[in-house]
Amino acid sequence: MTQNSGDEQKVDWMSVYQSNFESAAFGASKWIQKGVDLFESAKMFEPKILQVWEYWRAKSKGEQADHVPDYFHGTYFMLMSFSVENFLKAALIQRSGISYKRDFRLCVAERKHSKKCFPQDLKTHDLFDLAVKAELELVDGEEDLLRRLSRCAEWAGRYPSPLRYEEMSGAERFADGEIYSLSWFGGNDIVKLNSFIPSLPERLGLNTRHWEGNNK
Repeated sequence: MTQNSGDEQKVDWMSVYQSNFESAAFGASKWIQKGVDLFESAKMFEPKILQVWEYWRAKSKGEQADHVPDYFHGTYFMLMSFSVENFLKAALIQRSGISYKRDFRLCVAERKHSKKCFPQDLKTHDLFDLAVKAELELVDGEEDLLRRLSRCAEWAGRYPSPLRYEEMSGAERFADGEIYSLSWFGGNDIVKLNSFIPSLPERLGLNTRHWEGNNK
């Protein structure tokens, strides 16, 4: 931690930063807490989302309704996707954190850029891929939910376009070999998310005993 120069001691701040980084990046508890934070933050937008959907339901029926601006739809689902992502990555770290840290240190010791040393497993926003790696047993409809959330995380929740124009189709091949649309969210998705995300800690073997929402 320190370098001696005569009677003076100088703190090796890079070593301190690396140690703090490793504690945060390769400790499951930090990822779990971030998953909780994102879920609870996203829930703050739910009343606004429901107002927008009620407005469009009324319009579809030809009913008179005051316009409700949609500012929060993409942000809500993006935050929910990031919440899921953190729980899934927490499961991977809980299982493989020691090896992740070992490989990271070996890579950094070779004087490679630390960003290139970060585990590939933890760089993706592909929630279905993460779920497979975390050995999460999915039930009916959850693959669809994960793939739609991934699209929101990767670009649709924060940018007007993806990096590749082919992704504008909003279609993707699922595990059953069929192609389905990802460019939609429906009225039941809020209910699904409020059931799916709080179920993740138990299904993944994660400890969230201090999360009140986990007991709702």
